[in-house]
Amino acid sequence: MLAPAAAGSAFELDGVVHLCFCLCLFIFWKVFAFAFAVVFAFSQAAIFCLAAASALTPIAQTKPSNSRPTAVMIFL
Repeated sequence: MLAPAAAGSAFELDGVVHLCFCLCLFIFWKVFAFAFAVVFAFSQAAIFCLAAASALTPIAQTKPSNSRPTAVMIFL
């Protein structure tokens, strides 16, 4: 007579465990997505700042020994 009651409580416990697992998985996914978004945003900001800094940095001007024009490559 005790077997049906034990089976019912085991089934209820299985449902609770499944819900807890799904909740933990959902929270883990949200934390992962948020961390990825933050890292992506900071990397984009860093690239933008480096590009802006390199565009605003003046190139040193030196007086050449001759007046012939020279080719200059600027890396951005």
